[in-house]
Amino acid sequence: MSKDLAFEYAEIEAIENPPVIIEQESSEFVELMKKMQSKELTLSYSSLKAFAKSPRNFIKYKLQKKTPQSESQIFGSLCDCLLTTPEKFDELYIIVDSIPNTENQIGFCQGLIEGMTPEDSKKANNPRGDAKELANLYAPYCEAIKKGKAIITSKLKEEATAIVDNLKKSDFVMQFIDSCTSFQNKREWTYNGWKFIGFTDAEGHNIIIDFKYSRDADPDKFERDIQNYDYFMQMGMYLDSVEGIPECYFIVYDKSFNFSVIKVDYSYLNYGIRKYKYLVAKLEDCINNNRWSESYNFWDIQIRTAFKPGWVKGFEIDTDTLE
Repeated sequence: MSKDLAFEYAEIEAIENPPVIIEQESSEFVELMKKMQSKELTLSYSSLKAFAKSPRNFIKYKLQKKTPQSESQIFGSLCDCLLTTPEKFDELYIIVDSIPNTENQIGFCQGLIEGMTPEDSKKANNPRGDAKELANLYAPYCEAIKKGKAIITSKLKEEATAIVDNLKKSDFVMQFIDSCTSFQNKREWTYNGWKFIGFTDAEGHNIIIDFKYSRDADPDKFERDIQNYDYFMQMGMYLDSVEGIPECYFIVYDKSFNFSVIKVDYSYLNYGIRKYKYLVAKLEDCINNNRWSESYNFWDIQIRTAFKPGWVKGFEIDTDTLE
């Protein structure tokens, strides 16, 4: 696995999920506020990324229930595992070819996992098929969930293996991987009284590498992802957690067997360090002034004004020519 699974899925949720209404009087919210006041809460790239959207997104990220990971989320971690730590595959993954793929089927399996009888879970979720037959069909899936392993199909592993084999054929890619001496590294550090946690995919002497599975590994496109998803801040945080100034790289790959290696310039990394420390300062402002009820306006110094873009079509009005 490229990172602690729960951490990685939370990261993706923090980036992609829209804000939701938070019941601020809930006991979970009150407990969260207490931990924030005392700085007992551990922060990460994903939590700061959520806060960078709005205070409400941050609360949602911290209080939300974990949702089942998507196939895309699992696929990237699976490729990283096969590429760098294949010996951990059996510990982290299990192959199950009968996987629920509808809301009713998923709800049925969740009922079984929580101890409901097949009949009761069928009544509650109404999946198609006989209750006992469905229970037998999805038994391996439910057992894997209970064991906390990531579930994949044979086809998914075959696809990941083909991509990893293709990467291994590249001397260019392997020179970076071979220069690393440790993989899936947990990093912990403190800044301004806050505890931080992060996971690097690969490290060596004066080098940090992060693997990214992408829909398109074209470096021109991924450079925009670096900006849009604040990956430069994530790398900057890694840099701030280690001694010295290592070089930082992204190795990006996709299902078309294309890949790219992108080095992050130090000025960009330094900007990422400054941004994460700025977000910490704004987080403390939110805590000290109880600004959790605010949303996107939290980041606007004044009321946002929308101006006409230069590319919007203009009009020439001559009343003498109008019919």
